[in-house]
Amino acid sequence: MHLTGEKFFELYNGGDGQSNLYGDPNHPGQERMWDVVVSMRLGVLGLPVMYGLAADDAHMYHEIAPNKANPGRGWIMVRAKYLTPEHIIKAMEAGDFYASVGVSLKDIKFDGKSVTIEIDPEPGVSYQTQFIGTLKGFDPESKVRLDKDGKGLKSSKVYSQDIGKILKTVKGTNAVYTLNGSELYVRAKIISDKPKENCSIPGMTETAWTQPVIPAQ
Repeated sequence: MHLTGEKFFELYNGGDGQSNLYGDPNHPGQERMWDVVVSMRLGVLGLPVMYGLAADDAHMYHEIAPNKANPGRGWIMVRAKYLTPEHIIKAMEAGDFYASVGVSLKDIKFDGKSVTIEIDPEPGVSYQTQFIGTLKGFDPESKVRLDKDGKGLKSSKVYSQDIGKILKTVKGTNAVYTLNGSELYVRAKIISDKPKENCSIPGMTETAWTQPVIPAQ
C-alpha cells in the first residue's frame, strides 16, 4: 500500500490453483486486500488508487485442466481509441478498463457523481451488480492476525469491516450508483450465475470488476 510509481494490483490470477481470490482462515482474499490497499492509500497515505487486474498467468497450452495454468481464465477489457501499445497503456494508466473472468460490459460511465454499468448479457444468464466502497472517516487501525494457538502470522493484518462494504446491490443488466459525498471510493463487482469454465477456483462463476472511482471534489 506504500508503493509509489505503481498503479496496478493483481486482483485475480487464473493459474493452477495460485489464486487467493477468496482467502482462507489465515489470509485475506485478494479482493479484500485490494480494498484495504485502496482505502489506506486514499484515506491515510495520500496516495492514488491502484487499479485491479485479472490475468490468466498461462504456462500450459496443450493439456487443458483446472490444475493446469491454461490461457483464457482472466483478462482486462480496455477502452482505447486505437489498438496500439501507446493508446492501450495510456487508457490502462487512466483506469479506463475493467477486469473480467467472463462477464462482458457494454459500457461503464462515471460523470463525477454517478457510476452507470451496462452489461452485455448472455441468453439465460442472470446478473447482479454490487457497488462496493469505503466511507470517509473509516477506522484505519489494524491488528496482527493470529493462528489457532494465538501466535502472530506473517500474513496481512486484520483491518476493520468498515473497509470494502457493499453499499448497494442491483439485479439485472443495468445498474446505477449515485455517490453522496460520504464515499472515499466506489467500485463495482458484476456477478453472473454462469459457472466459469475450466476454472482453478471450484464453484466460481463468471465475474467482472470495475475500477475504483472517487467522488468529484
